[in-house]
Amino acid sequence: MADKKRAPRKTNDELTQNIFKAAINILENDGYESVTFNNIAHTANTGRPVLYRRWNTPFELLLDAEDYFDDTEIDTFADIDFTGKSLRENLITSLAHFDSSRQFLRAVLIELGNDNPVVHNYFNDLHRQQLYIMERIISQAQLDGELKHTVTDTVKLLPFNLLLYQAMVDQKDVSVDFVTTLVDEAIIPAIMAQQ
Repeated sequence: MADKKRAPRKTNDELTQNIFKAAINILENDGYESVTFNNIAHTANTGRPVLYRRWNTPFELLLDAEDYFDDTEIDTFADIDFTGKSLRENLITSLAHFDSSRQFLRAVLIELGNDNPVVHNYFNDLHRQQLYIMERIISQAQLDGELKHTVTDTVKLLPFNLLLYQAMVDQKDVSVDFVTTLVDEAIIPAIMAQQ
């Protein structure tokens, strides 16, 4: 009797990527209500115990999946050269990178309504990243002599809070035109008002 050939076992990296792809695929095609361990395991061709060992909830898995595929992470912004451009140009360029799936933002909004502490941690991490980006932009404007004063964290976070509102509550696309209007009519006036 011939030995049955077994499918090659997936490496941890391959399995993780399949799980993350499955979670994002379910979210985008079927909505957040369908993002369950059962559906993710079935789509990723793995068992639920694999997921239970690594994540407490499907939402935590989803956060990791979004982070895994996010191409606008803090590392990307660390490489941006802000020299040679005006404060306005740097703000528009950076804020135009804002891109988040509406389904993902809807999931965040649902969990925020459930007072999920994981969402609060997510926003704390996000604010740290946003402050880092704004501090680099403002430092460059100070070096270039465009700004001679400090800017509060509230004003530094203002552009991101407005973009989040646009995407999450208004559910409108964040276009370059919208970002430009935001920078010209709200962000720069708020920064300059602090001098």
